[in-house]
Amino acid sequence: VAVKLDGKRPIEVVVKPRRDKFVKVVSKDLGKRRILKSAAEIADHSDPHDWCALVKSALTVTKFRFGERGIDIIISADLPKGSGMGTSSILGAATVAALLGRNAPDEVASLTLELEREMSTGGGWQDQYGGILGGVKLLRSKPGKVQNITVKKVEIPKTAAKEFSERSLLYFTGQKRMARNILRKVLAFYGANPHDFAKILVRSLKADAENCAKALEKGDLKLFARSVNNYWRDKKLLDPGSTNERVDEIIERISPWTDAVTLTGAGGGGFMYILAKSKADAAKIKTDLERRKPSKYSRFYSFEIDREGLMLGKSRQI
Repeated sequence: VAVKLDGKRPIEVVVKPRRDKFVKVVSKDLGKRRILKSAAEIADHSDPHDWCALVKSALTVTKFRFGERGIDIIISADLPKGSGMGTSSILGAATVAALLGRNAPDEVASLTLELEREMSTGGGWQDQYGGILGGVKLLRSKPGKVQNITVKKVEIPKTAAKEFSERSLLYFTGQKRMARNILRKVLAFYGANPHDFAKILVRSLKADAENCAKALEKGDLKLFARSVNNYWRDKKLLDPGSTNERVDEIIERISPWTDAVTLTGAGGGGFMYILAKSKADAAKIKTDLERRKPSKYSRFYSFEIDREGLMLGKSRQI
């Protein structure tokens, strides 16, 4: 699901020319800037802790030739780091699209996967599609390093859409994590595959996604809630590190008013999606968590479905 948070798209990239031949990278949200003065600096992008690694990887996969022209790249991701909202992949996709100067979803998504490989983060398989393509959709792909994604748009009936919106909450838990650490544990477990258990869980996760799509198309929020809860259960079975004590405490606190809950992304912290039992129960959850915040960083974000997805402006602004 592509979403706007607090009424806006939180990710933006601007590319503009420079008079010299260097590349200046500016991160508005981090308040950092760096000038890349050689091709060797751009090629050094394998450390995901380097705040500039994503831009350097984007330059690499788009075949930017250092010395032919100078550019400023201004990036902004108005979201907490380690949020589980696909920020890295979507920011990567926005940077790729801005450098290319075109919005070609399949090309941009494929290059974003290459970008994530350059950064050695283990991501980039599906998150960028979530942001590039507007609305709610079911994504399918076959095994293999080359991903050919088929997209099925999911439309929620108007009567159910109103109730879905009233009962849905998005909450930042205050817990931050790096997705690649969880993904590596999942892949190790899947590789070992004790008693065929890992493959059973992955098949179940796929079924949960299919059932969520069917439920939303039918406006069946009971089936939707059951599918979300099954998904959260299976995610934790794949890796217990998908949750932690503080997250479990939050879930326990709000359980009297909750029909379904899951962490977004790989888990371990970041954002929590909540489906309340009713509009009134959604208000009770907000009151409880705002009255006694689990951490100083915890907060609710208003969200709505973004029907348009990635947008390329005249000034190459996304």
